[in-house]
Amino acid sequence: MSSPKDSLNEAIQHLRAGRANEAEEICRQFLIYNPDDPDTFHLMGVIAGQTNRPAEALRLFDKAIGLIPDNPSFHNSRGSLLYQIGQFADAEGAFRRAVELAAGYAELHNNLGNTLRSLGRLDEAEGSFRRALALRPDAADLHHNLGGTLRELGRLDEALAALRRAVELDPSHIEAWYHLGDACYERFLLEEAEICHRHVIEAVPQFVLSYVGLAHVLQNMNRLEEAMDVLQQGMEQVPGHPLLAFTARLIYSQAVPGWHLPMINDHERNEAYLKAVERAVTPDAVVLEIGTGSGIVAMMAARAGAKHVYTCEVNTALARVARATVARNGLSDRVTVIPKLSTQMEVGGDLPEKADVFVSELINIGMLAPNMLAVLQHARANLVKPGARIIPAASTVYGMLVQADELARLNPVREICGFDMSTFDIFRSPGYIQIDLGADEHVRLSEDFAALEFDFTRAMAERDSRILEIKATAEGLCHGVAFWFDLHMDEEVVYASASRKRANHWKQAMHFFDEPIPVKAGDTIKVHACYDNNRIFFVGE
Repeated sequence: MSSPKDSLNEAIQHLRAGRANEAEEICRQFLIYNPDDPDTFHLMGVIAGQTNRPAEALRLFDKAIGLIPDNPSFHNSRGSLLYQIGQFADAEGAFRRAVELAAGYAELHNNLGNTLRSLGRLDEAEGSFRRALALRPDAADLHHNLGGTLRELGRLDEALAALRRAVELDPSHIEAWYHLGDACYERFLLEEAEICHRHVIEAVPQFVLSYVGLAHVLQNMNRLEEAMDVLQQGMEQVPGHPLLAFTARLIYSQAVPGWHLPMINDHERNEAYLKAVERAVTPDAVVLEIGTGSGIVAMMAARAGAKHVYTCEVNTALARVARATVARNGLSDRVTVIPKLSTQMEVGGDLPEKADVFVSELINIGMLAPNMLAVLQHARANLVKPGARIIPAASTVYGMLVQADELARLNPVREICGFDMSTFDIFRSPGYIQIDLGADEHVRLSEDFAALEFDFTRAMAERDSRILEIKATAEGLCHGVAFWFDLHMDEEVVYASASRKRANHWKQAMHFFDEPIPVKAGDTIKVHACYDNNRIFFVGE
C-alpha cells in the first residue's frame, strides 16, 4: 500500500500534467481513510481553484488552516486565490499571515507586494518587493515588479534601473522588456525605448502594446512613416484590434495641432485659470507649469506675483514663440520657458527647487489626454513640493445618451456618394469626436449622469471602469454618449466644459458605440464608463 505522501505526490503529478479530475479523485479516496488530513484539503483547494471553483477552494483552504493554523503555504494559497478573484483586501490579510509565519521566503513578500500594488498602496508595495529582493537578489521577476511599482510612483530613474536589471537577469522576460520600453519612452530615452519594443515584437509578434509603444516612440523621433508601418504590421498580426486602430488615428490626428488659437481665446477657460492662479500664487511662490503652449497661463502666474515661473513645452516651435510672447510682455526675467518634456526636467538643473504651485493644461476635448495621469504623477513625485497647490485639482466627467444622426454619418467613415471611403477613416479623430451640444443636431435620450471622477492630487490607476445603468427618457436610436467635464481648479473655482458659449474651444465630446442601440422611454441601458492611459470611452450593452 502506498504511503500518504506517495498518494499526494501522485495527485500532484496528475495536476501538473493537466489531469485535474484524476488528481481530485486520488485526494477524495485518500480522505475516506484519512478524513482530517490538512495537506489533502490544501491540495484539493488548489485543484478547485485551478478548475474555476473559487468558493469551494476557499472552503477547502479554510479547512486546512483550521487543522494547521501555522502553515504558511496554506495562507499563501488562500491569498493567491483571493488575489485572482479580485478580493485584494482579504488577500492582503492572508499574505500577511503567511509572511508572519515564514518571513524568509521571497515569494510571500512578492505576493504581498503585488496585492498592495493592486490596492493602490504603492509605498508599502515597494517595501515588500525590496524585502523579497533582499532574500533573492537575482530574481528577474522581483526586479520587474519593483520597477513597475516605482514607475507608478513616478520615480522613473529608479524604475529604469530595476527594469534594466530584470532583463539583464532574464533576457526572455518579455513583460520586463515591454515595461522598460514604456519607462524609457516616459523619460524620453527614445533610442532605448525603440530597442526594447522591437525586441518584444520580434519575440512575440502579436504583442499589441509594443506595436503601440513603438509607434509613439517613432512619432516622437519624427519618423511618422515608420510609425505607421509598425502599426500596419501590428494590424496584420492582430486584425481588427481596436487599440491599434485608435493609435493610428491618434498619430495622424496629432500631426498638426490646430487648436491653439481657439484655446487661448476661450474666455471661460482663461478666467478659471486666472482666478485659481491668483488664489494660489504668493510673492515667494515658485510655479511650475506643464505644457505652456502660448505661454498665457505662465504669464498669468507671473502677473499674479509669483517669485518665478518655470514652464515647459516639448514642441520646439511653440516653445520659441512662447518665449517671444513672454519677452513681448516684459516678463522674461520672471518666466522661463524650457523646451522639453516635464519628465525630462530635473530639480537642480531645470528647476532650482521644487515648485510651490503646480499648474497643468494637458486636457483635451474628452478631458483625459494620452499619458496625462503618468505625467502628472511624475511631476508630483519629482518636481513639486509636498502640499503644493495643484491646478486643476480634480475633474468630474458627465454624460448623456444621445442620437446624433448627422455626426453618425462620419463616425466611422463608410460610403459617401456611392464610393467606399472607409480607408479615409484613418484620419478621423480617435475614440471620440468633438460635439457642440449648443449647435450640433442631436436628440437627448437620457438625463445627465455622472460617469467618472479624477483626483489630480494623488496617484490614480492608469485604467479603470464603472458599470452604469442609464434609463432612457425618450425613444430613438442611441448612437453613443455625449460627455463633458468640470475642472475643479481648487476648492471654489470650477470650469465647466458643458458651457454652450461659442468661445468654449473644448465644447463637448461624443463617443460612438460600435453599433447604435434602439431605445424606448423607460428602457435601461447598461453603459461601461471606462478610461485608460490614453482616453475616456464608453461601451453600451
